[in-house]
Amino acid sequence: MAAPSKYDYRYVLRKSILIGVDTILILVALFLYLRFFHHTALSSNYSVYDNIIWIVLIVVLWYIYAYAFNLYRLSNVNKTAEIIKNTVITAVLTGVSYLFIPFLSPTFPLHRLPAFVLIFNMVALLIIWRLVYAKFFQHPILIKKAVIVGAGWIGREIAKTLVHNERVYHNTGYKIFGFIDDDEKKLRKVYDDLTVLAKGDMLLKYAIRLKLDEIIIAIPEQESLNSVLYANIIECENAGIHTMYATDVYETQTGRVMVKQKEKDYYLANPYNIIHSNRLYQIVNRFVNIIFALLACVFFIVILPFVFIGNLFFSRGPLFYVQERVGKNGKKFIILKFRTMIVDAEKHSGPQFATTNDKRITKPGKILRRTRLDELPQCLNILKGEMNLMGPRPEREIFINELLQVIPFFRIRNIIKPGLTGWAQVNYKYASVPDDALIKLQYDLYYIKHRSFFLDLRILLRTIGVVLKFKGI
Repeated sequence: MAAPSKYDYRYVLRKSILIGVDTILILVALFLYLRFFHHTALSSNYSVYDNIIWIVLIVVLWYIYAYAFNLYRLSNVNKTAEIIKNTVITAVLTGVSYLFIPFLSPTFPLHRLPAFVLIFNMVALLIIWRLVYAKFFQHPILIKKAVIVGAGWIGREIAKTLVHNERVYHNTGYKIFGFIDDDEKKLRKVYDDLTVLAKGDMLLKYAIRLKLDEIIIAIPEQESLNSVLYANIIECENAGIHTMYATDVYETQTGRVMVKQKEKDYYLANPYNIIHSNRLYQIVNRFVNIIFALLACVFFIVILPFVFIGNLFFSRGPLFYVQERVGKNGKKFIILKFRTMIVDAEKHSGPQFATTNDKRITKPGKILRRTRLDELPQCLNILKGEMNLMGPRPEREIFINELLQVIPFFRIRNIIKPGLTGWAQVNYKYASVPDDALIKLQYDLYYIKHRSFFLDLRILLRTIGVVLKFKGI
């Protein structure tokens, strides 16, 4: 049997179509603006090079803001109000940034009103396209028909995820008919609204009868397939039916590594092979970290007087807050943050997780937290090599020990350096209870498993969105 694919090609295709048509419509909006309100830009006074620069610039700006505002998360496609709002914000930011960047964009017109035509064109074209896209990709012909092989914890977890996501987002791209499992006791039982249809020897017959597009294999790696089920999967592959591991489908759908809790025990789908070593990535990553940290230090110096004035008027006391955190391989280090809470905040309550409406947070502290600027002094930790720009957030030892009581493998996140921002931070709220900490750990494990230049770029752009939307805590 060929190894099941790790990539959902239809998922990639759906996202590629979304990105491709967005690009075309942005260029159409730009052309209409230049043609009717800025026709001199298309005259012989401007070189081909100038036109290419304008095209590249507006596309780059669009994608920076679009990723920052989650316009390419397929789970958001059917959230009409959110899509319209974020499309308008992204188009406005793109248009304004484009028109005000000197030298690289067409000269700003003497009459300001025509400039808004570019923004209007982008908003109108992109909103219409997004609404069409949401309806078009719910068409039955574009939905993958699938069964899940294995009704154990992995199978039930992927079933729960797909069934729940389809109810909430209507955009998973799957129609799941049920389970195939060799356990006689499970036959005809229902798990997460899906029935165990048959044993493995009936897989091919069901695949033909239901006209399946995909088989999701949800059998733990340590368990072997029996020969009959194995033969049926091969026959399905020979018939052109795609196979995928459930863990890969789960990661594509959620951006997390699959973890299952059963009473006090936890099961991790990929417990040992979640980190890869890429020497080139490590070298370039360190170089990028240093460059960013130096730039951040300049910005840190610029905002320092404003933070000082805010503290002077609203919460007199130390400007900085020094705290010990746990880094890579359990090594402890000291981080520096702008103080955002009242002086001696833990004197009476002791160490505790911050919450959204924490009364200990000062007025200037709320602004710093919502924009994540309270973390800016940690650029010094990045320069020292104690932290990276991207990675799991460093935790305090006391909180780690608390979480270890309920999540025994919590320290697994310490196999890489902690980060100033991370995949968990841009995808999930602040963790104030163990259940939230487990979900954020799943995001951290996904980052550890898949970290790359592209994933780092996605995190950076999403972080920009968090800052612009004041969504920090």
